Amino acid sequence: MDILRTTGEALQRALGPELDRIGRETGAIRRVRKFSGVTLLRTVVLTLLRSPHATLAHYAATAAMLGVVVSTKAIEKRFSTHLVRFLRRVLELLIPRALAAAPVAVPLLARFDGVFVGDSSTLALPDDYAAEFPGCGGKAGSGRAAVKIQVLWDLSAGKLVRLLLEPGRRHDTTSPAAAEVPPPGSLTIRDLGYFDLGRYRDWAAAGAHWISRLAAGTLTRDLDGRRFDLLERLRRHGDGTFDAMVVLGAEGQLRCRLIAVRAPQEVADRRRQKAYRAAKKHGRAPGAIALAWCDWTIFVTSCPAERLTWKEVVVLYRARWQVELLFKLWKSGHLLARPSAVRSPEGRMAELWGRLIGAVLSNWLLLSTSWSVARRSLWKAAALIRDWMAGLIEALDDLDRLSGLLGRLQAATAANAVIAARKKHPSAFQLLLNPELLDW
Repeated sequence: MDILRTTGEALQRALGPELDRIGRETGAIRRVRKFSGVTLLRTVVLTLLRSPHATLAHYAATAAMLGVVVSTKAIEKRFSTHLVRFLRRVLELLIPRALAAAPVAVPLLARFDGVFVGDSSTLALPDDYAAEFPGCGGKAGSGRAAVKIQVLWDLSAGKLVRLLLEPGRRHDTTSPAAAEVPPPGSLTIRDLGYFDLGRYRDWAAAGAHWISRLAAGTLTRDLDGRRFDLLERLRRHGDGTFDAMVVLGAEGQLRCRLIAVRAPQEVADRRRQKAYRAAKKHGRAPGAIALAWCDWTIFVTSCPAERLTWKEVVVLYRARWQVELLFKLWKSGHLLARPSAVRSPEGRMAELWGRLIGAVLSNWLLLSTSWSVARRSLWKAAALIRDWMAGLIEALDDLDRLSGLLGRLQAATAANAVIAARKKHPSAFQLLLNPELLDW
């Protein structure tokens, strides 16, 4: 089925009659006088999509567009614990329904049955929610409550495979978001916060590939089981790329490929400056070995050389940054961390869930209107979607009209929401299309 019509139908289901039942079950709708479950969710989510800096007047204006004429005072009263439960329940139902587009035409990504990038981002919450979402604490009692958003995103088809909300103090390595074994033939890329040799061994046994940076202090052996000093080996190797099969870990050893590339001088210098700043906070100076490691960037992967060149490994790991850009879009575009228009803990939480629902729906719209273009700019596409939101609201209940509007939006994003090719510093899409452009 055409992706535009599929997206239209998904939006209608997500914003449709099922919401009335959820509204009654959560207490957000007790009797239909003004709002139904459908109009309540649409008012909250579509307002935040259309006007990230929403005020109570913006909510009232959206409600009027939906045929519900209420005062700003009536809107404010809706931001209760019942609304929080309602929006959270809707978000939980949406994630398993996540849409996927046709895989983008990038041969490097097409070598795998899905290329998954995962990461997390943390948001502070009102202290009232510390019991459910304990934070890590901070100065003067701050940081008592925080929520960590775990995301797993398929770069091939754009699908939000996982979106999990968990306590801010939970470490990434223990998150359920990282516990699942990926599908055979897929590639998963995560940063050092998720480094776990046992997990990588399980993934490799299941036929799933992975790429990671190497955690400092990891025991390294050659294929004959002899332990060696990796830093000394790299010093003897010289300036070229070190690419070899090794065995990692003291127990339950993991056989994998290790790639070490010398960092550009400016990168190494920045790392040393960071090391000095970090050590200074603890009243000491960084050690000579720690400073020497700043000269190298080290990757480990299950992919052998015949499957990926070292440049392809580096380019794919750098593509992990796309999930960071997704978080940036959510935080700066959807304003996840912005104080609520309703000055209460319930208002803050309700808007957070509403903004997250909006981020999911916006991702669906991005898939249908811009994912097929490899040089897409998600930031520019999201801005276009916001500009078109009034028309999307009016067309929601007419599938043909909605599909037609999405088609016009698709044409607009193809023309205007793209990244220009660069000669000096190739962008991510250029490197994925041609890893040989990598200048390291």
